[in-house]
Amino acid sequence: MGVLVIILTVILFLLSALLIFVVSAQTPKNEGFGGGVTNTPGGTFRGKAGFDDVLSNYTRIIAIAWIATALLVGVVQR
Repeated sequence: MGVLVIILTVILFLLSALLIFVVSAQTPKNEGFGGGVTNTPGGTFRGKAGFDDVLSNYTRIIAIAWIATALLVGVVQR
């Protein structure tokens, strides 16, 4: 179990660094506090996804993987 915890911790560290990089690479939207909650039109009918849209999808995937890995580390350590 100790080796598995070490491997999962390394994966968690790498996901953390990758998440920080992807979030910092995004351009600010200047929408204020509630800007991410509402769905603004125009984001889905532009054709090909832009760079910020791709980064947003990567951010979501990496964040879900980070949460799952953190929960797995907690379960394995128990």
